[in-house]
Amino acid sequence: MASLMEIVKQLYMYSYNQISSIIGETYLQLFIFTFGLFIYAIFVWYFYKTLSKRDLFKINLEKYNLPTVKHKTLRKIGSVLTYILKYGFIFPIYIFFWFLILSIFLLILSKEITVNNVILISVVIVSAIRVTSYYKEDLSSDLAKLIPLALLTILITNPNFFSIETVIIRFSEIPVLWSQIVQFLIFSIALEWILRIIYLTKKGIKSEKTKEVQKLN
Repeated sequence: MASLMEIVKQLYMYSYNQISSIIGETYLQLFIFTFGLFIYAIFVWYFYKTLSKRDLFKINLEKYNLPTVKHKTLRKIGSVLTYILKYGFIFPIYIFFWFLILSIFLLILSKEITVNNVILISVVIVSAIRVTSYYKEDLSSDLAKLIPLALLTILITNPNFFSIETVIIRFSEIPVLWSQIVQFLIFSIALEWILRIIYLTKKGIKSEKTKEVQKLN
């Protein structure tokens, strides 16, 4: 891993020196930081637009009815199983993706935060956004939008916030923390399932009460 990081560092420095000798170091830095901020803005936009939604995967018994199964009860069971599989298999991949992207940005932007704390902060941010989405989606959206932007504002006030050497060293530390990363992800997934079960139970009780009121009327 260390040798790979060294190769990446040498390749970056060689490319940087070659391009800067052609267009000038000032223009190259302007391009790098402008493009980097552009990429970060796109990340923040997709981050808060998607992760702040309470229902990442909706259950629709009519839409997901299995056409090959004729019995109504079996069709509904099939639909529910499809819903469970989505939250059991697709959701962990979805959470890991956003956790990974957020961690990468924090590793690049923050010099003084340890890799261990970067992973912890990333998991806390993702988990907090998911929790607030079950309370108020607007609050969750604001949280998902403001935290990354606030972090960026704090970090860019440091004139030496970016260093390729520091980034490479920090990335080389990640494999050592895989067990901790897995633990944090298990926490996020378990938290989502608990919230989802509470939400569906509450929704089911409310639906039953509504039906009872309609029958009485």
